[in-house]
Amino acid sequence: MEKKIFQKARPVFVPGMEAKPDTLAAFRCDFTVQPGKTYKLAIAAHTFYRAYINGVFLGAGPAPAPFGMLKADRYRLEGLKEGLNRLAVEVIGYVPSENNYATHETSCLIAELTEENKVICATGDAGFTCGLLTQKDCEAETLSFGRRVPLEAYHLDEAYTAWRTGAIPGAAACRETGEERIIRERGTAMPDFSIREGFRMLGIYSLRERPEEWKAQSWWESDAYIARCGGEGMKRPAYEDSLLEDTVYEGRLEEEKGTDGRCIYKLSGHEAPAALEFVMEEAETGFIGIAFSSEGPVTVDILWNDYLDGRGLLPVKADNVNRVIRLYSEGGSFAFEAMEPHFLKYIKVIFRGGKRVSLDRLYVRTYHFPDSPASGFVCSDKEMNRIYEGARRTLLTNSLAFFLDSPERERGGWAGDSYWTGRAAAMLLSDTTLERSMLTDFLAADYSVMQEGSFPACCSGGARKDPCMMYSWNLFLLLELTDYYRRTCDEEMKEAYRERVSLFLEASQAYKNSLGVLENIPGSMFIDWSQSNDASHTAPICTAANGLYAFTLQRLGEMYHRADYIEEAECVRTVFRKFYDKVKGSRNDLFTMYPLLPDSMTVTEDGLTGNGAYSEAAQYYYFWTGLLSVKDAPALWKILKEEYGPCPEKYRGTAHLRVGNCGVFFGYMMRFELLARHGETALLEKEMKHLCGYMLSQDPGTFWETLSGTDSRNHGFGAYYGAILMRVFLGIEIPNRENKRVCFAPHPGSLQWAKGTMDTADGRISALWSLGDEGIRMEMSAPEGYQIEAVIPEEYGFTRCMTVNGVQTDISGPILTGNKLSLELRRKE
Repeated sequence: MEKKIFQKARPVFVPGMEAKPDTLAAFRCDFTVQPGKTYKLAIAAHTFYRAYINGVFLGAGPAPAPFGMLKADRYRLEGLKEGLNRLAVEVIGYVPSENNYATHETSCLIAELTEENKVICATGDAGFTCGLLTQKDCEAETLSFGRRVPLEAYHLDEAYTAWRTGAIPGAAACRETGEERIIRERGTAMPDFSIREGFRMLGIYSLRERPEEWKAQSWWESDAYIARCGGEGMKRPAYEDSLLEDTVYEGRLEEEKGTDGRCIYKLSGHEAPAALEFVMEEAETGFIGIAFSSEGPVTVDILWNDYLDGRGLLPVKADNVNRVIRLYSEGGSFAFEAMEPHFLKYIKVIFRGGKRVSLDRLYVRTYHFPDSPASGFVCSDKEMNRIYEGARRTLLTNSLAFFLDSPERERGGWAGDSYWTGRAAAMLLSDTTLERSMLTDFLAADYSVMQEGSFPACCSGGARKDPCMMYSWNLFLLLELTDYYRRTCDEEMKEAYRERVSLFLEASQAYKNSLGVLENIPGSMFIDWSQSNDASHTAPICTAANGLYAFTLQRLGEMYHRADYIEEAECVRTVFRKFYDKVKGSRNDLFTMYPLLPDSMTVTEDGLTGNGAYSEAAQYYYFWTGLLSVKDAPALWKILKEEYGPCPEKYRGTAHLRVGNCGVFFGYMMRFELLARHGETALLEKEMKHLCGYMLSQDPGTFWETLSGTDSRNHGFGAYYGAILMRVFLGIEIPNRENKRVCFAPHPGSLQWAKGTMDTADGRISALWSLGDEGIRMEMSAPEGYQIEAVIPEEYGFTRCMTVNGVQTDISGPILTGNKLSLELRRKE
């Protein structure tokens, strides 16, 4: 595999520094360009790299990979000059002990340049030289609890960027690290590196210190953390800046236009720290860039956030992230661009000292999966359109070479999240490469020490052999595999997983009790960001996890044609259905949870016994996974519809006051799926507008991890709200590539029309519907060879005159036709 990407290159680093944490290294290679020749660069690094050709930004990466592996990026070099050209690469080597975004391995660079596919320069030969960039101050507080690496702080001087076109200070020959890495292709499109400069100024301030009690500290910034990061000598810019307060600006401000049309802000006459604050039109994920100058020594702090607090201030410590970049300079002019990506909408630049200072440029270089024009949705309701656009932005800013949980705090690729995000990417971006990349990474990852065949909760970070397993997210990953296969018919992926699936399911048998259900599952259990995760709700027998296990077994059985998996799934369901049949009508006392199914149970001489723990989220699991059906549990379904959800129609009855509320992650996702599945379109519309509208009415215009908004306000799984709009209200179901069929079943709700499109591996699907006084019109085209299954909305099931593709007909059930549908339904006169 390695030879296909690198012909000669070997892993190298600065001699003796590959195992040292937090090292910024420089690598240079000069090469001669012949006219008419094609030049390419293949590159991989740990932890991250940034590359330049003749001092001009080329790209950054690589995509994170499972432990022991590196992903390579490929560049076709354009705009080279005839004769001598220079490749410069910065590599930040973290060697982290705690990180959700990077594995805990030593630093290295692997790169080679080719001319007409012939290697002309490669790491491991004399062509590359290297050295340390000592300007980075690594004795700084950590960026976040999910990215436990020092926040960026630099002592800027001329040498900081001059080496990219000149000489590396103290340059030396690179040394091979001797550590073997498996090299894999990136597997997805390279990121969008567009420059965004649309900042609008919000204000200029002088800053004063507030009382000591204003200083903010996150829960993870313990004494042990401080000792680990340098003790009393650790620099704490975020801690210091949390003490500053905006006041009226006491100096002078001059604004002028540069030759490139950018606004230049010149500050002078200020003794206290001075700050300029800006806002972007839309929140963005990317690298913050700045150009500034000063007449004397200056400290520049760059603060950012995706929202302002209740007083309109930019929080410097939020969502457990220290949101500061600190730059020191003795004076002069400098251009700086961060190596760490951030998610921001607001930015504040603070100058301490400098006599006369000038902010000459401010920008963000985007760093996410490129946007796609291949999918779209619009309808007659502006609120719904706003939800779609918010979902799309949530998806884009959380996508790189896999789906991120959040673009700022962690940037990890988690299994449970990706089940929902994978569906969203298929519909909102018409893309399955990201999902394939993520599934490949999980498959390549080591087992958890807790169970053979298991998968880590996060595919991109952590140490080898994760000591803790999250069993329910293993199930979500395998469930996603079956969804992905239906979308793509990717036989290679299906077969690649076959052995791992078998190992995982065989190992899971160890948790079976005498009744044949899972009990005392090791590791942590995640059902929903709510009380449903508490031990009293998940042990010894977790009902929701058993429902998810049975659902996953059924889907795996269908994909691999394993009747034994399907049979086992039904056996598990039967145990809980029999228990529910016994208890659903009982009312032993005032506080019996009639007719709810308990979250956790225990085996006694009489069989299963509920433990008295109930949660809203778990009830959704039962219906969503097929453990219960609306037909078998109508009273429970009625209670869930009326007394629960984000805006319940009724208050809860006395017997349900102790039921734990659920969160959006994943309880409400399942609720919305269930409302759609059972035709509760009006209620679904009401709840989506209530919940999604609340989030979108506040910054940053993306969807949150929790209902409070104090955690990540941009969490990738929230992109699925956009998929719900397309699947339910427009009525395009994600096509099943196995049977070449796509369902078109609009649920209008209050809408008057909707239209949209998505691309598939076989071609484009386009659909629209509209209502009129006379009835409904439905139009759809699908790829050649597909069949369209059209379902007329229930509210239009009256006596009708219907034409399908120009032919009058009268069909009472679903309408199956070829890949073109033109349906008109009118009331009979």
